[in-house]
Amino acid sequence: MQRPPARRRCSADRRPSCGTKIEKRDPPDADIGTCRSDRCRVPRDLPDWTYTRRREQGDRIRDLRSRANLTQEVFAEMTGIDRRTLQRIEPGTSDPPYSSLLLIADALDVPLRDLVG
Repeated sequence: MQRPPARRRCSADRRPSCGTKIEKRDPPDADIGTCRSDRCRVPRDLPDWTYTRRREQGDRIRDLRSRANLTQEVFAEMTGIDRRTLQRIEPGTSDPPYSSLLLIADALDVPLRDLVG
């Protein structure tokens, strides 16, 4: 019995693709698309400075976590955020929701403004 062909998946959220063409862009890990599906989480075309700011924010979070001598696993347990999500936030490949930023700031005992710059 033959297996059905694999469906193309949106690399942003690993769900079956809605059929929209997804382009690679700088940085290479940022997927850009024009998906209109409400289930697809492919980021819309954003200005380049947003990716730079996102990376800077992730660097600040990583630095503060490292100074507190916390591993990602321990930090994930402290915040209640999935470790894989933290792995996407720190390099800037994911936009953290406001509630996650609040949890991160609370766990690191820093004001939110220190995280967002």
